[in-house]
Amino acid sequence: MGFKILSFLSSTSLLLTVNGVMVVIFGFLLYGSIIDPILLSTAFLVTFGVYGLNKFTDKNEDSINRPEILANTSKYYLVFSVGSMLIGFLIGLLESILAFVFLFVPVIVGIVYSVQFTKSIPRLKEIVGIKSLVVAISWSLTGSLLPASLCHESVQVIAIFFIYIFIKIFVGTILCDVLDIKGDLAAGIETIPTRLLKKKTKRLLLIVNTFGILLIVYCIVTGTFLKLIPALLFGVLYGYLAIWYFFRKNCKRLTAGLMLDGEWLPIVIMGLFLI
Repeated sequence: MGFKILSFLSSTSLLLTVNGVMVVIFGFLLYGSIIDPILLSTAFLVTFGVYGLNKFTDKNEDSINRPEILANTSKYYLVFSVGSMLIGFLIGLLESILAFVFLFVPVIVGIVYSVQFTKSIPRLKEIVGIKSLVVAISWSLTGSLLPASLCHESVQVIAIFFIYIFIKIFVGTILCDVLDIKGDLAAGIETIPTRLLKKKTKRLLLIVNTFGILLIVYCIVTGTFLKLIPALLFGVLYGYLAIWYFFRKNCKRLTAGLMLDGEWLPIVIMGLFLI
């Protein structure tokens, strides 16, 4: 029963959506702001909508990489996803103009990323490296700016959190591509793992993840986020663990997916204990 529940949460992007909400919660913790449940609900609805749309546009690749999610790519699922986005936008607009803007911009990026508008122009996700950059930037914008819409944080503080999110999501996105090599090759999609192959991809991810350590050192030197340094450090160490597991020969897809889709939950729990 537990396995089926976890599989359902993963295949429908519900767990990934909750993970996105965890990023926003951690932003509130870092900024020392009161957690706003309304903003969290908008983040949940919009994130779920974006990933629902992405599943619908990725049916060809997922038929090879993740055949278990095909049942969730019907037209009704598409309508539900679009409805979720629209409701999230409306709630965000009622909350504040800034919240609406910080929700809307990443979604536009996500739509351009997922949808092919003309045959002559490829989707952003089909351009090597751009996919990971776009996903990381979208998550970083929402996670760092949405909590900031209710408080007055300095640009430096917001930028540090933006970079931290970017590092983690960039690494996670490429790790997902490692699992999707077979389907991406069949669909003619070039990704960093299909271009660099596993050995060089692993080396790249270790280098990128190490920038998280350097960022934490910078926080310590500048006195930023000092209370939550252990949580930030845990997130970086978790990244090394994920890289190690994804490149194992007996890496299980469901376990690997759960590692990434739920990676921000322990970071938030640790942060709640530290504040």
